[in-house]
Amino acid sequence: MHILRSKTLRAAGGLVLAAHLAGFDDGTRAAAPANGAQGAGALHAPADVYGIVNLVPSQALVAHINASGQAAFEYIGLDYNAHVGFFDGQRVIHPITPSNTVSFLGALNDRGELAFVSRHVDPNDPWSTNLQPYRWSAARGLARLPSLGAAGDSWIPAINNNGIVVGASYTGSDPATGRAVRWSAANRLTVLPRPPGFDLSYAFDINERNVSVGSVTDAGGINHAVRWDSANRPTVLGILGGVRGAIAMYNNERGDIAGMLDGGTPDARAFLWSPSRGVATPGPNAVVVGLNEAGEIAGRIISPDGASRAFLYSRARGLVDLHPASLAVSEINSLNDAGVSVGVAWASQGERRAYRWSRTGAAVDLNTRLLNPPAGLTLASALAIAANGDIVAESSAGLVLLRRGGGGTDAPVLGPINFPETALNRPLQLTLSFRDRNVGDRHKASVDWGDGLGPQPAVVRAARGSGEVSARHTFTTAGARNIIVRVTDSTGRSTVQYMEALIGLRATPASRAAPARPHGR
Repeated sequence: MHILRSKTLRAAGGLVLAAHLAGFDDGTRAAAPANGAQGAGALHAPADVYGIVNLVPSQALVAHINASGQAAFEYIGLDYNAHVGFFDGQRVIHPITPSNTVSFLGALNDRGELAFVSRHVDPNDPWSTNLQPYRWSAARGLARLPSLGAAGDSWIPAINNNGIVVGASYTGSDPATGRAVRWSAANRLTVLPRPPGFDLSYAFDINERNVSVGSVTDAGGINHAVRWDSANRPTVLGILGGVRGAIAMYNNERGDIAGMLDGGTPDARAFLWSPSRGVATPGPNAVVVGLNEAGEIAGRIISPDGASRAFLYSRARGLVDLHPASLAVSEINSLNDAGVSVGVAWASQGERRAYRWSRTGAAVDLNTRLLNPPAGLTLASALAIAANGDIVAESSAGLVLLRRGGGGTDAPVLGPINFPETALNRPLQLTLSFRDRNVGDRHKASVDWGDGLGPQPAVVRAARGSGEVSARHTFTTAGARNIIVRVTDSTGRSTVQYMEALIGLRATPASRAAPARPHGR
């Protein structure tokens, strides 16, 4: 479900498909000191500060967070494949084993249910198996959902709190065989009806009233926005004033629908549709990324030079420009019902920085709100925001959860691995900074250098919750090495950080990229 009561970045699969179809608290409180006290001091931290929880030490492609502070995410593993992880509030769980699988996250609801697609990987023929739909929860475990054809993929963008999943399923390998579908809470598959004269169909979202929205394609290849009621009866809304079509991507409890008009043309733009008020648009070149229960849409406006500017739009207030004047680019990734949005911004010559915007437009660099971060940890982009203000973000230490008010877990918090040298046949130095809110814990660490010798003890220096891991190693053969650091406290809780190092090689490391997502390949 993408009403954003508790969520989230729109499922990347949905954005990829939408791009394929469409063509392309106020944050003003004083910042807490970046090196503020941990432990008992966190109880007295300013309200506008975030504790840090490591999720996975790698690039994330999709993230969701629900009203319970649980998070689901899609990330790139050491095997270079995409995998789905779930954070239950204390630890990360893999709904389906990462070994020999590729998984793409669909959605997360407030009950902790995940919907995703996955397939087994044959190293000799990576695309020999199809993407199959699944649901998972801690209470009910993993269940494979039915699909329309053994030869076709499935795609899932949304699940509501009633456990109903919507998306598309294909009867074959031809993209034209895609049909909008709905899976009941009991895992029964229903094809959403297409009105006469329409062919290809997709369902993008479903609200708590079990009303779904999406698109159907006419004989001329034009997309029309469509709404299916709770009994799956379709109503074609049409092209809504566009020329090249309309795609409905989000809906809320009030009946508002948001999406894109005229995809694939220079006139592509976001729209907001309401049952009694028709269509409104924030203006040209606007891309929508979310709709909340207040009837606000958020997204970015693309300027003629290609740069993006973050915006919030509603019928009541019109267009609110969220772009910080001192920066070159800003983009929103997620919006909650309080009108708080998160995303990324950067200067023309600067690095990406994770940002948060209030409904009034006040912008905050989230790096200024971190409670006692490990050395080297910086936030590059905020991906998802929950109803309570918790945030999932990309960082230099991988994917992290930011807990409002300075909260966290009892596991150590690790910064990135500092390993600047990659020479052969001489000792190389590794360091890593960490924090622990339990200031009385003792710590040990190990490093697996990726050369077949297994984890080796590392030196730990720590005092009152702040520490550093250091280790030295000599590589005698050239090649790519996955270096894995594990820090464990005296209660047995541990956190892992890893990086890839090219030892004795001059080539620039290739980016760790995922296999193409469904509908994007």
